[in-house]
Amino acid sequence: MKLDVKGFFDYGVSDHCLENNNYESTIKLLYDFGYRTIAINQTLVANELEQKKKKKKGEPREAPSDLVPEPFKITPLDGCEGLTILNRLTIVFSNQDVIHKIIKSPHYKKYHIIAVLPETIQANAFVCSNFEADILCFHPEEKNHIKRSRKMYKQLVDRGYHFEIPYAPAIEDTTKRKNIIHMAHLYHIFIKSRNVIVSSVATKPTFLRGPYDIINLGLIFGLNEEQAKNSITYCGRKVFINAVGRKHGKAVMFAENIEKEGVSNDFEVIIDESEEDMETDQPALKRVKQ
Repeated sequence: MKLDVKGFFDYGVSDHCLENNNYESTIKLLYDFGYRTIAINQTLVANELEQKKKKKKGEPREAPSDLVPEPFKITPLDGCEGLTILNRLTIVFSNQDVIHKIIKSPHYKKYHIIAVLPETIQANAFVCSNFEADILCFHPEEKNHIKRSRKMYKQLVDRGYHFEIPYAPAIEDTTKRKNIIHMAHLYHIFIKSRNVIVSSVATKPTFLRGPYDIINLGLIFGLNEEQAKNSITYCGRKVFINAVGRKHGKAVMFAENIEKEGVSNDFEVIIDESEEDMETDQPALKRVKQ
């Protein structure tokens, strides 16, 4: 993955927005709005993977298929120079046993951003302690029933998680709007709205909005002007860097050539292993009264 991502960010472009030959028009719409890094989101409901039908005797065995869907095929568009398009996978699960199979999937490793949506208290505890991901989500259709303490939120922040607030469902439905505002204010109470990102999560292109509209919506979500701007700029970059660290280890290095004319980068290292120097490197002995 290249590291020259730029804002504004939208990590919640649903794959439903790109259906029916809407890929080109939707991507260009986001580009015209001012977004320069977007993620196409695909949702995996792990509970459906656990429901296996019993086969009758004599039926042929099906070839094992990949549990994780193949990432959406990204096609560069003319006129959208400087736009970075990523693949995101959102895992909805209630039982942690299926997570091991998902992680081992070859398709799973192809996704750039990983988001999780735990549906039970046990799944939430597993996310807080063990599961490595980038974004924590919630169901806007229903009120949050998983109680998290301030300690849990702080633990997730320390592990690099970011908390997603979807704005498109708030435009679409009154009930969803109330649930989203309720959850956004919980983020404000427990973590002072740190590591909060605002994404579209829109199922139709008509619900997409520009970055400055999102900054105004941030006031409804309990964010001040600076936090609302950071939710689609600074925090978006942090999500990407955290995703790179999750895939390649917790170290990201930038290499830059700083050689200038007339300045030599050559240097000489002199190592003196004489006994006198060795003695001076040791701490001085303390005097003891006799």
